[in-house]
Amino acid sequence: MKIISVAQLLNTSEQILDDLRSLIVRSCPPNGGADRLRVGLVLTIAEQFEATLRLANAQMSTHSATHVRSMIEALIAMKMLESDSGYVDQMRYEKLRGERRVYKGILADPNISEHLKKPIKESYDICNSECEALRAAGRKPKKISDDLGTAQLWHLISPYSMLCAFSHNDLAVLAFRHQGEKSMVYKQDEPPEFVQAVVSTALLVLMDATHQFGKIAKFPVDHFDSVFAAMNQKWSTVVDTSCQGSLTIIAES
Repeated sequence: MKIISVAQLLNTSEQILDDLRSLIVRSCPPNGGADRLRVGLVLTIAEQFEATLRLANAQMSTHSATHVRSMIEALIAMKMLESDSGYVDQMRYEKLRGERRVYKGILADPNISEHLKKPIKESYDICNSECEALRAAGRKPKKISDDLGTAQLWHLISPYSMLCAFSHNDLAVLAFRHQGEKSMVYKQDEPPEFVQAVVSTALLVLMDATHQFGKIAKFPVDHFDSVFAAMNQKWSTVVDTSCQGSLTIIAES
């Protein structure tokens, strides 16, 4: 069993992020197509990972859950685009469905004046037309759980479910964040096990995305292989990949 401190975990994560930055600045992404979009998702994952670490260092890991959840969603999209370049239309369809749902809610609200609804109605009409065109082309509503299986990311199902709860103002989450023994608390001490769960999940996603990055973009000779090997070596010091769940985090004394 490996025992490391939260500070060690965060420090090693920062080093891994620095390595990824060195890959990003020396990469040459494809000029277009689905693979260029996949590189964009790598960059988003890297930025969200940085945000996760900043929040963790500020003792606000519960708020980083939203970023890590989005990292998982970006990784799913990367995997789906790898096997189906037309998946970009599914991404457009889901985006339009979300916008249409918001517009519908505004237009149905009796408390909003008609003159404010007028531009919303125009946006709704455009959105609905584009959404229905994609539906006619064969796109259908999908759940994230469907793509998790298709992308063979079953190991992320449980973490994703946990992260979703922390992405909303769930009553239990609010109590977890702010309810102390005698009063409410601002920036309450976080259980080391929770920080470990969030950051370790983020690291897992980051490493998977980086592995794909090496197959998509071009790099100077041997640069990707040497840097990615160093990232894996650092990762191995904070997670036992042969026995998931054996990593124990202890708080700094």
